[in-house]
Amino acid sequence: MPAKASGKIKTRIIHSPQKNGDIYVLERKTVYDSEKKYNKVLSTKLISKIPKGTKIPVPTRPKRAKKSNSDQNIYNVALKNAVPLADEVVASRKRVGMMNIIDHIGKVSGIDDAIYTSTDVGTAQKIISLARYLLATDGQSLPGIATWQYNHPLPYREGISEEVYHRLFKEVGLDESLQQNFFKNRCNVLKGGASIAYDSTTFSTYSENQLEARYGFNKAGDGLKSVKYLALYSIENRQPIAFTKQPGNLPDVLAIENALNQLLALGISGAEIITDNGYYSEQNISEMYQARFNFITLAKTGLKWIKSEIDNRHNDLDRLSSVCTYEPTTHGITVMLMRDFVKERKYANKKTGASQGEEEIFSRRLYLHIYYNATRKVDEDQSFERDLLSLKKKLEEGVSIDNLNDAAQKKVKKYFIIRTWGKKTVINFNEKACAQAKKYHGYFTLVSSGEKDTFEALSKYRKREYIEDYFRSSKQHADSMRIRVWDADILRGRMFVQFISLCYYEYLSEAVRKMKLSLGVPNGDHDHDLKQNLDLEKKLKSWLDNTPIYLQLQWFDVIEGVEISSALQSKRWTTEMTKRDKMYVEKLGLKSGF
Repeated sequence: MPAKASGKIKTRIIHSPQKNGDIYVLERKTVYDSEKKYNKVLSTKLISKIPKGTKIPVPTRPKRAKKSNSDQNIYNVALKNAVPLADEVVASRKRVGMMNIIDHIGKVSGIDDAIYTSTDVGTAQKIISLARYLLATDGQSLPGIATWQYNHPLPYREGISEEVYHRLFKEVGLDESLQQNFFKNRCNVLKGGASIAYDSTTFSTYSENQLEARYGFNKAGDGLKSVKYLALYSIENRQPIAFTKQPGNLPDVLAIENALNQLLALGISGAEIITDNGYYSEQNISEMYQARFNFITLAKTGLKWIKSEIDNRHNDLDRLSSVCTYEPTTHGITVMLMRDFVKERKYANKKTGASQGEEEIFSRRLYLHIYYNATRKVDEDQSFERDLLSLKKKLEEGVSIDNLNDAAQKKVKKYFIIRTWGKKTVINFNEKACAQAKKYHGYFTLVSSGEKDTFEALSKYRKREYIEDYFRSSKQHADSMRIRVWDADILRGRMFVQFISLCYYEYLSEAVRKMKLSLGVPNGDHDHDLKQNLDLEKKLKSWLDNTPIYLQLQWFDVIEGVEISSALQSKRWTTEMTKRDKMYVEKLGLKSGF
């Protein structure tokens, strides 16, 4: 039998590496929680640090006594009143530059207001503080907030420990109303007739205790179990608007019905859903028609009815009028078709005698956009040939067909002719099958319900790639590369905080993109069009082109705010900035002096 927990408080010394190269030496007290079956952190205290390049710990000053925090302005009140002696000075110093930019983004984007209206003030402050930490540190793991918050102002001033955010994730993960209210609030800012990209990614895990982590199509290709993360992303606003998670073994094609239900519940109707071919199926098309959503989706050219249309349109695609004006290597045409779809009755009809659950056929107009790209054909031909040559080499080296994966076995059966005489085996290509497969290389097709224009549909589909950028951002900038919790509800709460951080990131990224479009460009205003000002704008644009969002924020983290109060007077000031830096913050909408 396992030994019983002693219940004693254990003290350990932990070395926590920081991104700047320093190592924080922390004293952590824990006790084993026999009910929850993990070590509960009672306190974490910074006792010293080992500066980068050295091995000798440098003691830190003792922590000041904790001040009362009855409301958000208590610090200012305490500072104002803490002047009992004529020669006594009370002072504080915080890194405010980066945090003021993030605070501004949270306010002007409406993200902070959406959180405050969705839950109580304390919970909202914790969520916002953790989300800002992830953005400010480029997704540094959350235990780092224990020391980071000492010199960076956050909305939640009571202090955030591992126990605080662990409990928060559990509460938020169980509070579905909080999450859906936030999503609804974000949907309210969408423009009419919005285009919404819908797609998924996967988060890998080594954990055997995460129930939703299962083997399936892992998009990271690392062979681990994964949890599927599905998101709705507004293309016009460049903002994520909602997310959900699923077991990692469920295919994308099964997810569209729930996404439509969620959009309807959030008050979005008449939007245009844009997906890739992972979501294409006759059933999904039927669901989108029934929910009255327009759609554009990538369809597989291997479908019989699409192959038939491609075979009949070769000459049309050779015409000069089929060339895309903004992408000359691509030719395209559009074919209008009537297609039959199946729907299942949700209610019985006494007049017609139709029963609940009965299948009905309905017809709808559908636009098939066919595209051909010669460069794409060359690439696909070469990839196809390399794949078959590699497979042929394996067979010739003696690898058994039974030892190949299912996909490779299908290729052997379809594209090879294998003859055996005794111990001798001769392997040849099935040239007819290979030629038939290569016939459709270079083609791709989109199916839409409302978009008639060939290249407008292509343009909208290209913008779907914004959601792919968003998924990359989630893994690179919000600590989402790996699942770090076991419990499914805690995971949901953690994902929600990461989602808020990514909302900040996407809003700031879009603000910077818009800023760059106007920099160095005359606009008719005399003061703006002065050579000196345009030259400064061009320097700012050059800096933005070569500096990612995270490093832009870090650049302003050196700006400190100092507050000093004495019996005679109170003063406050911040670090000075260059003209270029002032221009940056002013164009974001902040006052240059913060």
